[in-house]
Amino acid sequence: MRFDLHQVLDSARDGVFIVGRDHRLVLFNHACEELYNVSRQDVVNKACWKLSDFEKSWKEAARAGGRISYGELGAKKERMVLPHKSGKQVWVETIYTPILDEENNEIAYVMGVIKDITELKDMEREKERLQQEIGKIRGELGSKYDFSSIVGRSAPIMQVMKLAAEVAQENTTVMLVGESGTGKELVAKAIHYNSRRADKPFVALNCSAFPETLIESELFGYEKGAFTGAEKTKPGKIQLAYGGTLFLDEVTEMSPATQAKILRVIQEREFEPLGSVKPQRADIRIIAATNKDLEALVKKGQFRDDLFYRLFVYPIVIPPLRERPEDLGPLIDHLLEKFNHDMAKRIQGISPEALGMLKSYHWPGNVRELQNVMERLMILSKGEVIQVEDLPRYVVESMKLNHSREPETNDGIPPGFSLEDTVNQFEGRIIQKALKQCGHNKSRAANLLGLSRSTFRYKLSRLKGFENRN
Repeated sequence: MRFDLHQVLDSARDGVFIVGRDHRLVLFNHACEELYNVSRQDVVNKACWKLSDFEKSWKEAARAGGRISYGELGAKKERMVLPHKSGKQVWVETIYTPILDEENNEIAYVMGVIKDITELKDMEREKERLQQEIGKIRGELGSKYDFSSIVGRSAPIMQVMKLAAEVAQENTTVMLVGESGTGKELVAKAIHYNSRRADKPFVALNCSAFPETLIESELFGYEKGAFTGAEKTKPGKIQLAYGGTLFLDEVTEMSPATQAKILRVIQEREFEPLGSVKPQRADIRIIAATNKDLEALVKKGQFRDDLFYRLFVYPIVIPPLRERPEDLGPLIDHLLEKFNHDMAKRIQGISPEALGMLKSYHWPGNVRELQNVMERLMILSKGEVIQVEDLPRYVVESMKLNHSREPETNDGIPPGFSLEDTVNQFEGRIIQKALKQCGHNKSRAANLLGLSRSTFRYKLSRLKGFENRN
């Protein structure tokens, strides 16, 4: 079966044309007719200027003493917009390739291949739009997690911000120490988004959220076939955080084996995914956090001392809310504004009596507990001002207990008085009553007390610890 060149080229999806030595078009296929919206009869044997362009490039390169590669000439291309016969504007890209005369090595023809790249241009514009949007979001995140966005102007919290701001621009490993709910992740994000890594990912991993068998695959990732069920390669948190910051929350919950591997990441700046024998670079900054006494765990042999020294390069202690009572008012105002916006509410404020009770409460769950209480108050409050009757019962009862426990004489607080033990005893009685009333259903008991499940579990665990000590 014989093929006619014109017939073959007319079957091509891309436009193809050829310009001869005399600068005239000698071939113009059907796809070219569609793209240019002209008939070949109107252009074939008509003058075209492309050949002279190639001759100019050829001679300039030859004068420079260089030998011209075929690929160098073939790299010429241009993009333009053409009016399609459908009435739409289409983007096209034309790639020009020289065809040399074997006898004199001169350009005999130039072949042009035209592609419709309208869809590609749309994708490029969408990519540019998304990059601009990502840049905008990163800018918003940077302002959202700016140090000035951390609510509070007490001396303890100002010291936290000072230390965090001083280390932000460095690549130093940071250890955040503080009770649950004090805002350790918020401080970690503020450090990241005010660092030189701000345009790279911030990846968080709660080390207590995964069993020992899964924590390593979450951290380091794994190769396909590394273990039963590993049907495809999965990147770990270290890979996902490349160039940015890896936040390891509750770092003391890592097993000894995982601690050893994290130590290597910090020391060698490399790691191996499960099932791989090829080390990968770990270009990350590590910020770790704990709510436990890490030094005590090291003494007990429950945490590696070498990892402790690597993590404790720059410790920042975040104070509990009860140690900065002057921040309670600004925090409440901030949460009122936030929830009014989020819930489309118009709560104007809190009555002085209700505010006094909130300020007298000891907030064992810290800012997280305060946020949960304020969210509940915003939902349940029927008026424009939050009243005492809107407060959770355990907050009101805690206030009553404080008054009942106050010394009635002017001799001061009696010897042996413990506010913490008194509050724990009261909370214990309230929690036990709630559990009994709800048939020991923890979710219902938490709801009865106006607590989130996580805050209820936290209080219950503290209660058990208190009972064990006594």
